[in-house]
Amino acid sequence: MSDMALSRQEQKKRFGTLVKALFTYAKPYKFRFAQAAASMMLLAVIRGAVVYILGPVIQGVFVDKKLEILTLVVIGLPVIFALRMAAEYTNAYLMSWIGQKVVQQIRDDLFNHIHRLSIEFYWRKRSSDVMSRVINDLNNVQSAVQFIPLYAIRDVLTVTSLLGVLFYINWRFALVSLMILPVAGIVLGILGKKMRRASEESNILVGEISHKFQESLQGITVVKAFNYEDEAIRRFRATNDSYFSKTMRYLRATAMAGPLMEFLGGMILIAVIYLGGKAISAGAMTTANFFSFVAGFFTAYMPLKNLANLNAKLQLGLASWERIHQILEERPAVIVTSKPGNLAGLDGKIEFRNVNYKYPSRETQVLKDLSFVINPGEVAALVGPSGSGKTTIIHLLLRFFDPLTGSIAVDGHDLRDLGTTDLRSHLGLVTQDTILFDDTVFRNITIGKPDASREEVAAAAKAADAHAFIDAMPQGYETVLGERGIKLSGGQRQRLAIARAIIKKPEILLLDEATSNLDTASEQAVQSSIEKILGGRTVVMVAHRLSTVRNADRIFVLKKGELAETGSHQELLAKGGIYRGLYEAQT
Repeated sequence: MSDMALSRQEQKKRFGTLVKALFTYAKPYKFRFAQAAASMMLLAVIRGAVVYILGPVIQGVFVDKKLEILTLVVIGLPVIFALRMAAEYTNAYLMSWIGQKVVQQIRDDLFNHIHRLSIEFYWRKRSSDVMSRVINDLNNVQSAVQFIPLYAIRDVLTVTSLLGVLFYINWRFALVSLMILPVAGIVLGILGKKMRRASEESNILVGEISHKFQESLQGITVVKAFNYEDEAIRRFRATNDSYFSKTMRYLRATAMAGPLMEFLGGMILIAVIYLGGKAISAGAMTTANFFSFVAGFFTAYMPLKNLANLNAKLQLGLASWERIHQILEERPAVIVTSKPGNLAGLDGKIEFRNVNYKYPSRETQVLKDLSFVINPGEVAALVGPSGSGKTTIIHLLLRFFDPLTGSIAVDGHDLRDLGTTDLRSHLGLVTQDTILFDDTVFRNITIGKPDASREEVAAAAKAADAHAFIDAMPQGYETVLGERGIKLSGGQRQRLAIARAIIKKPEILLLDEATSNLDTASEQAVQSSIEKILGGRTVVMVAHRLSTVRNADRIFVLKKGELAETGSHQELLAKGGIYRGLYEAQT
């Protein structure tokens, strides 16, 4: 088999997988779908009946002047139109309901799945690209799920019903009319491939546009300070122009479908009129039948044209669904065993045994054959030049990643044998970039312990030296902090982060450069808050400012992922090695 044939086979298989996955979401609503299909069938029968009686009615009323037929029309047609209205409302409402429920479930699964993925996923994917899939692509899928079955099934049933009427009236003319179908199928197939390809490319560029917007807005101070506005605009414009070009490829194919169907329909109609005129002249066909046939042809033509236009929506929806399905197919890099061990409590002993690690997106190894032990209740500091692997150790302890080789143990338990949720419930974390949510102070503190009482929150805030400034706020603990805690100073944000960490009462506290972004006064205040809560728990702190680690029980000095020195502050100064050089450079 050739590579091209194999590629086509793989594409078909992929297409089948995508469609099957999408149908899985619709399956729970099959009863409502059956109800919608029944209303569509009723609508198709009504349209066929109207077409069939149209010719005789025109003949009887306008040619033969039979007024009793006119009376029947005035009485009967309102009933038929009322039934038609009810059927159209029913199928439109039911399909909208199904579409909304399907997309609601996809959105829920997507949000849940993204939160279950490992940190490695967020390193590979831009947040703007993920947001583009969640918003733009999901809207396209919703449109496809909601409208394509509605119009496709309804219009296919209508065309089928009308074809039955046309064959009943005159099967020869009906065969002539059917000539449009294979030609339209070939053309729509060709256009569909172009639309699908253009949709995929334009969807990727939407994510790129979102990224450019997000990047510039988040870094607006740097953009303005360095007069980077023109370059930022130029880069955005290049992406925007590319998106325009890809979108126009899609729209050109979309715009071609309608006029092409108009042209094909017009050619068939000319043939029908010509043949009909000859048949009536020869007495082989009545005028009433001819009127019914032409009415049926026009009525069937509009659904056929709609089906051609639906092809564009289908291709866009499938391209978007593929991008969403790619995320749903992602699997966590950190694998939790089927029966993870449980931690009732921890003493806090940490052991690294010949640990090697390399981030998936990098070539260089971050940690090399690293081994050390931190005893229960010790305050251990990790110091060293940038890139030496300090923060990586914190990430591995939190089990954001697993070592490539070697092992990490807590109280003798290999982290790979523990569930991530159970492990992290015993750990507290304070980082240099404090993330606060647009919610109340109370809810921001209780993230690690949602069932915490008011007394527990106040106690944690007091321990973190945060209660005073919280109490001074207009709504106290119910004050909404704004996006990323914009209403607070850096020191206040860090103290809330400390309160958030200690309310869990963690046996192991991780401090990842918790004061590095603060001014001297704020650093001293936050450092004082940290020192209040250190007693009785194992602490692992990463620090660039060596003044914050002087009182640590043991200091581990890292260089290029290896343990270069270890000891207390005074011991390391006495050695005259890397630590002393770093300390003297800072002081």
